[in-house]
Amino acid sequence: MKRKYIISIIAIAICLCVGVGYAIIQSSHKVITIGVFAGSNWDVPTADSYQIVQNVIERYEKEHPNVRVKFMSGIRKSDYSEWLAGETLNGDAPDIFFVLSDDFTTFHQVGLLENLDSYIANDNNFDTEAYYPSSYATGMDNNHMYALPYESVPNLVFVNKSLLEKEGISLPNNNWTWNDFYEICKKVSKDTDNDGKIDQFGVYGYTWEDAMFANGIALFDEKEDVNDFNNTNAIESIRFLRQLNELNDNVHVTSQMFDEGNVAFCIMPFSEYRTYKPYPWKVKKYSNFEWDCVMLPSGPNGDNISKVDTLLIGMNAQSKHKDEAWELLKLLSYDQQTQLEIFKHSQGVSVLREITKSEEAIDIISSDTPGDSLFQMYLLNEVMENGKTQYRFKKFESVTSLIDNEIYRIINSESDIKTEMVSLQNKIETSLKE
Repeated sequence: MKRKYIISIIAIAICLCVGVGYAIIQSSHKVITIGVFAGSNWDVPTADSYQIVQNVIERYEKEHPNVRVKFMSGIRKSDYSEWLAGETLNGDAPDIFFVLSDDFTTFHQVGLLENLDSYIANDNNFDTEAYYPSSYATGMDNNHMYALPYESVPNLVFVNKSLLEKEGISLPNNNWTWNDFYEICKKVSKDTDNDGKIDQFGVYGYTWEDAMFANGIALFDEKEDVNDFNNTNAIESIRFLRQLNELNDNVHVTSQMFDEGNVAFCIMPFSEYRTYKPYPWKVKKYSNFEWDCVMLPSGPNGDNISKVDTLLIGMNAQSKHKDEAWELLKLLSYDQQTQLEIFKHSQGVSVLREITKSEEAIDIISSDTPGDSLFQMYLLNEVMENGKTQYRFKKFESVTSLIDNEIYRIINSESDIKTEMVSLQNKIETSLKE
């Protein structure tokens, strides 16, 4: 309901702006505004959420002495989308603004985001190949670019090393497979206190998206078509999820169970690793067991693929200073110094290949990580190169909710998976046509 309200007021506001224009600050300097929210996009603790933006503003104003850059502080992430909609309605939408993953489709479809194709094509100092494909694709729709990537976070498998050691199991390597994954989950799933109920489990948070990416399937394409959901790879993926689920003996595994040390594996974003591996946050969350992370396991027809989430930054289609706004966009997204600061002041990964695989970035992350960590930071480049992002579209949330519910029902039943997947394919296609 809240999202429909936001869509409505943005659409109305853009119509008003196109019809009558809006007032701008009269000044001897041009004023560029940035829409930014407080805190981390990844919902983890952060001490200096504005530091990178402030550093960029300082550098930009030195390079452009006739331009001043302003932003409003104190806007919480939970309030940001509604705040931006309100600013748009008032004719005060910022010239550039951060775009949450869930907002990209909405903002693009109501016309709030400027098409960046011409800026990219005419800028000899801009090379799209500098970006990781999954990060760059997040801001694209139908082969047109509407927002640049700013910061990404891939999913990884968090491993309870203490639990594996207790069970005599070695930490899996980064080339492990579904077979390896299942065998470990099977071995650790047990009733440890002999009360007749399983109280130690294999995995929490492994989703159908994770399984399908690992088995070579991208569910949606840019035409908003669902790819063949009842093909062999998809059926294998759901069958594997059912096998994992059966190990739990009808017990609902939760994140709290992992936090308490009773689950071997948990799928989490890399931002959690950056935040909770070093002292002192390690003491606050995962103090009762030793843990590390590895890449996700590969399916029989896929690879060790991670889902990648990306924070975007776009340009207001009604901005009066688009050339200046483009230069500021680049300084946030494409500038190497800025992108290196992602590793210093945030918990994500740079969207630029050269930065993420650089010695400087690896040194920054390694300096925050205890010496017993077995995750080799150079693997971040491989994770990002192979990472996948789920294409989003107008009905993405409703369709994925449908899939979530149906797959949950399927893996908790004894029904024929192939028949169920044919039915699910039809339900998805019907939903997309409504």
